Amino acid sequence: MKKNIKRVLAFTLTAAALLGAAGCGGSSKTAAQSGTAESASADSPRQVLIGIRQDLFPTSYIDEKGEPQGYDIDIIKKIDEKLPQYEFTYEAVSQEALLTGLESGKYAAAVAGFYTSDERQEKYLFPQEPIGGNLIGLLVKTSDADQLKDLASLAKSGKTLEPIASTSGMYGIVVEYNKENPDNQVDLQTSDWTDASEQFKYLEEGRYDAVVTSQNVYDQIKDELGYDDLTLNIFTAIKTWSMFNKSETQLAADYDQALKELKDEGYITEESKKYFGQDILPYIEEQAGAAESESN
Repeated sequence: MKKNIKRVLAFTLTAAALLGAAGCGGSSKTAAQSGTAESASADSPRQVLIGIRQDLFPTSYIDEKGEPQGYDIDIIKKIDEKLPQYEFTYEAVSQEALLTGLESGKYAAAVAGFYTSDERQEKYLFPQEPIGGNLIGLLVKTSDADQLKDLASLAKSGKTLEPIASTSGMYGIVVEYNKENPDNQVDLQTSDWTDASEQFKYLEEGRYDAVVTSQNVYDQIKDELGYDDLTLNIFTAIKTWSMFNKSETQLAADYDQALKELKDEGYITEESKKYFGQDILPYIEEQAGAAESESN
């Protein structure tokens, strides 16, 4: 039987609800702390509060009806259905509040397409299974699309790559490629942070021959810019993750098992085609050592 999935949005909490919790006597637990993973069962499911993003389209966001939507949201709800020993509720907040709440233990987990980093590995618990991937491609003039498929073909061509800010996840991808291909390196120049719309404008004007960008960014602004002679050739992906409070080892392990089952059953492929237009699994499975950056 499909479980009744509840949601809790941050802005719906009221003073009355808080007073009611305080009046129950003794110290009250947050939803993230209600019960333990070891004692949870289908007959007595543990209530788990999960933090989500309210503004990260198409991964985790709140729609016009006030409902959680997105790629990660669909998947975490499906995972909840596979884990009868838990009942997930959701609170939608900003990224800053999400990370703070995860570290403090307010949230047992945060589901919002995170990248990994050394700093985050120290603060939070990462599962074994990535939930998805941010598709990365080479944006080029359509006339060059057959020639410039990826970084290797760009390096061989001698054509120019638009400079990238060293703080960008895109920069790390090119650096990693150059380390692995010393005999066919891309000429990588650095720049201050540049707005994506300006990058695409420079490409359109012919100042550069290629831009490394994500499909998410390109899809968000391509219609606004109105360019009809650019093509994005996807060549890799940056893995994206859910994160857990450091104490949630059993929950993370159960999450991994359920997510692996969803991958094997084809559900992740269906969802990625729905939201991103193609299957992301081949990209995140083949680039296990690809550069990953704290850009989200």
